[in-house]
Amino acid sequence: MKDYAKPVVLANDEVAEGVYAGSGKGTDCYSVTAWIHQGPETGRETYVIQGNATHSATDGHHSAHQVLTLNFNQPVTFVNCTSSNAKYVSGNGTNSLKIKYTYHANGTENHGLGEIEVKSELGLALTSGHTLSCDHKCDAGHTW
Repeated sequence: MKDYAKPVVLANDEVAEGVYAGSGKGTDCYSVTAWIHQGPETGRETYVIQGNATHSATDGHHSAHQVLTLNFNQPVTFVNCTSSNAKYVSGNGTNSLKIKYTYHANGTENHGLGEIEVKSELGLALTSGHTLSCDHKCDAGHTW
C-alpha cells in the first residue's frame, strides 16, 4: 500500500473558478481523491465535485458496498450524483457528506465515483480525510 500524501491545494483568483483538491485513505484498502471542478455560476447554484477511488486489497478481497465520506470547510447540501448507483446517506447541513455506492470491486480496481453536486455558500473547499469504506464482501460469489 502507498503511504498517504497530503495534497497541495492552490487557489487562483485570476481564473473563473478555484480548484480545490483533497485525498484520503479509506479503510485498509481504498484511496480516495476528490476535487471541485465547477463552482456556482450564472444559472447554476451548485458545486460539482469529481471523486475517484482505488481499491488496493493486499489480500485480494472484493467489495460490493461502499460509503464515501467527503469533508468540507463549510456546510453543504447534497443535490445529485451522476453515478447511477450512488445514494445519499447523510450529512445535509454539515461539513461531511456520506454517499453509498454498490460497485463490485475486485482486489485491485479504479472507480470513478461520479460527479457529485452540492449546494453551499461561496468559498467551498474540500478538506482532508475523505474515505471510502469497504465491506470485504463479494455479492457475486467470487472468492479470493
